[in-house]
Amino acid sequence: MPAYSSNLETYSYFMKSFKFFLAALALAFSTQSCKKAETQQKQKPVKVSYVEISEVEREQELRYSATIEADNTAQIGFAVSGIVNAVLAEEGQYVKHGQLLASLDATTFSNSFKIANSSYAQTLDLYDRQNQLYKKGSLPVSEYISIKAKLEQSEANKKISAKNLADCRLNSPMSGIITIKSIERGSTAGPGVAAFTIIKTDQVYAVISVPEVEVGTLRPGMDVSIYVPTLDENLKGKINIINPQADQTSKTYMVKAKINNSNQKLLPGMLAEVAVFPKKNKKVIVIPASSVARDADNFTYVYVINNQNKAVRKRITVGKITGKQDLIVEQGINSGDKVVVSGVTRLKDGAEVTF
Repeated sequence: MPAYSSNLETYSYFMKSFKFFLAALALAFSTQSCKKAETQQKQKPVKVSYVEISEVEREQELRYSATIEADNTAQIGFAVSGIVNAVLAEEGQYVKHGQLLASLDATTFSNSFKIANSSYAQTLDLYDRQNQLYKKGSLPVSEYISIKAKLEQSEANKKISAKNLADCRLNSPMSGIITIKSIERGSTAGPGVAAFTIIKTDQVYAVISVPEVEVGTLRPGMDVSIYVPTLDENLKGKINIINPQADQTSKTYMVKAKINNSNQKLLPGMLAEVAVFPKKNKKVIVIPASSVARDADNFTYVYVINNQNKAVRKRITVGKITGKQDLIVEQGINSGDKVVVSGVTRLKDGAEVTF
């Protein structure tokens, strides 16, 4: 009897354990089924729209940041020494070619010119009388040569004195804007000391730096479009200088485009944007800007739909923005690819899509 009771207890314990195992198995199966259902629900195809990419022919456009530069800059000063008695121009003033800017006290030079002029007149009179004698054969050749040399020397002295007197007046060598005034009335001026700095601005340059891969497409005389944000104006210009020597640091080439600035609106140092249009057209791939996104590494990418109707993420290299807010793609996708243009934010790599 005791043996039978022991077997019964063992059997009862076994059945309870087996039932617990079945319950746990059922719960695990139920949980797994729920997860699978949730996964299937998450993998429901995402509705998107797309465009099929094709190459289009566009006028090639190259854009560069530019700085406005004066056509010419000149430092000017007096050729003689003296005391400044008049200053007739100020910094920021526009002056014309030949305009009087400043003058020196010319008393000493005026007196020197009078003496030289008088000496020349006397020597010329003496030469005329002795020349008549020489023609008649009444004057030795040596005396004639001597008086002729004195006349030439006297004439040279007169010209030097006249120039020194004229140099007491400082005139502008060109039309432009005075950027620096270095003299004041009563100060001493002398040769080699700049009195004014003038920039010529009737014509100015838009100066750009062009990469090696693009400089070969540019030619002198090529038309360019210049946008100046400060003025909010679009201007026209022409390339006239392409420096053949690359910058040793940036490996770019300096290019200058000349711009008419007769209205004096453009000032040196202003920033601008230059657009160049090489003559030959170029086939490019263009996509809507709305189709482009950025990943965690700040790389741009798009979703391309494959033959299984799945969205495949592809990194791309974008170029210029066109006037319609489309992007030119330089690398990453090909003609014929189907690029998602709406529903991009709901996608992940490999997601199934529907239309």
